[in-house]
Amino acid sequence: MSAPLGKSALFAPPAVAVRAVLAMRRALLRAADAVVPPQLVLAERITATAGSVVIGELARLGIADRLAEGPRTAAQLAEETETNPDAMARTLRFAVAQGLFVRDAEGRFANNRLSAALCKSDRYSASWLARYFGSASNLKAWCDFRETLRTGKNAFERVNGQSVWTWLDQHPEEREVFARCMTTMTLVEAPGIARAYPFGEIGTLCDVGGGRGTLLSEILVQHPGLQAMLCDAPGVLESARPLLAERGVLSRVSLVPGSFFDGVPKGADAYLLKNVLHDWDDERCLTILGHCRAAMDRGQRLLVIEALVEETSDDFGPLADLQMMIVCCEGRERGRADFERLFDASGFTLRGVLPTPTPMNVLEAIAR
Repeated sequence: MSAPLGKSALFAPPAVAVRAVLAMRRALLRAADAVVPPQLVLAERITATAGSVVIGELARLGIADRLAEGPRTAAQLAEETETNPDAMARTLRFAVAQGLFVRDAEGRFANNRLSAALCKSDRYSASWLARYFGSASNLKAWCDFRETLRTGKNAFERVNGQSVWTWLDQHPEEREVFARCMTTMTLVEAPGIARAYPFGEIGTLCDVGGGRGTLLSEILVQHPGLQAMLCDAPGVLESARPLLAERGVLSRVSLVPGSFFDGVPKGADAYLLKNVLHDWDDERCLTILGHCRAAMDRGQRLLVIEALVEETSDDFGPLADLQMMIVCCEGRERGRADFERLFDASGFTLRGVLPTPTPMNVLEAIAR
């Protein structure tokens, strides 16, 4: 079980400091690449898929959680996980070489700083991200990259026979892994978002497609005077109740079942879309934005929370953009000019962009 979130605000370091540290890391990695043969650098890039598969499977088997209880040999881990002892030993040797886990002189494995972050008890566990990216359906889509490069059409639907959203609905275990992956990522992002924007100025905020309410709950904790509406599918809203109750904000949230493709509820003072638009092509984004505009009065605020990926971006954004291209329904990450165009076409004007400590930005658009 993950540690409870509690009713207090989560920690968020200053945006400037975080971005400076990440920029320094990228510079150091480039410097390291510059002093070794390019073939070695390319070999590491080329074989990166192996790491995704291995880490995903080790996360599924809960190896880090088992080692959190104490060091174990490969044979012991194999017995506990009903896997082959030789295969487990060779897999762990690879993981150690990649910086995951440590091995002592007696041949026992233990967690290190990186592998400990795979423990499910960690509130910000990377286990779910590893399992999602290492899932067979996701990897199968990436294996058809050639056709996506040729056609521009997403591979997931082509190779799995249905959209990623239909697939997740029909595969509950993968759906839960994906939901936990998104929740963990939002936990990292939520504190900075809640501090970056003056949500306290708003009477009632409607989170459209807000999932289990991870972000909304943090905003409500940090802004006690705020009321909220959470709009999503009925099943998703039911799963949101425990989290909202745990954080002590359930009484301040109206749960409104619906889909942003059918309509958006009226009655809020501002509307919020987090990581919704990047899942879809421009046409469907305009439909979503159009439904938001229809629910809003002139002068009201629409807050779109997304990464801004420009032509010169050198962080995680370009990779996230390819993931959207491969898996989502012709989804994409966008730059500021792209959002300005979508807003303008759907009755909004972009008034400003506020950065956060993570790649997320708060784009404030005004209904005109």
